[in-house]
Amino acid sequence: MKTFTLDEANALIPHILKLLDELTETRNKLSTLGANLSSILEHASGNGGSKAGSEYAMELQSFNAQLSLFQDLGCELKDLDQGLVDFPSQRGEKQIYLCWKRGEPRVQFWHDVDSGMAGRQPI
Repeated sequence: MKTFTLDEANALIPHILKLLDELTETRNKLSTLGANLSSILEHASGNGGSKAGSEYAMELQSFNAQLSLFQDLGCELKDLDQGLVDFPSQRGEKQIYLCWKRGEPRVQFWHDVDSGMAGRQPI
């Protein structure tokens, strides 16, 4: 597992913000397409599908690819609505998470692996 220093985590924040914006936009498209999908699928059975179904599948594939980018970076998206991201790190011999959420100018908090956001402490 990749671990981050505070500087490494902070350097990724602009990239993370862009990814969060893309994920949010894609999720909103999925929500809109999904709201209309059930009635479309009822009418499309037996004829090989629909354009809306294909669009939904493509957006879902895009969403999954965007989520994979977080894994590739080594950080963990905890909550898309809050823009909450954890960065695995070390504090002495102990594994912790550096914790950041959208709206914060930089990583300013950390928490134990088991405590989550409720256990956030200032760095």
